[in-house]
Amino acid sequence: MGEIGSKVEALRSKLGMTQKNLADAAGIPQATVSRIERGIIQQPRLEVLRKLANALHVTVDYLIDQTQQMSAADTLAADNRAAAIFRGYQDMSEEEKAELMTFVRFLQSKKAPKGRSGGDKG
Repeated sequence: MGEIGSKVEALRSKLGMTQKNLADAAGIPQATVSRIERGIIQQPRLEVLRKLANALHVTVDYLIDQTQQMSAADTLAADNRAAAIFRGYQDMSEEEKAELMTFVRFLQSKKAPKGRSGGDKG
């Protein structure tokens, strides 16, 4: 499977869409979506990429870039929860933003690998 195809499939699945749903939303044939996902079409035409990106709520740059990391803009467009958090963040005071960052760091620390607590000896 090509890089673009794997991204398209992952985003489509994340959004709970079938290939047919995506094809309809993008205004392209379902066979085209299938061929892209399977890597048969590895370099879709720019117009097809634009339609897919729009339907998947990401940028064309994300689809064609070598990175697996979505930009902040792509994340906000693709994830309604992230967009809601951002809208709430915009209305917060500086003190509330600092508290939120403390909470985010706390959540991130819970994901840290076991055995890497702050009590290093040595």
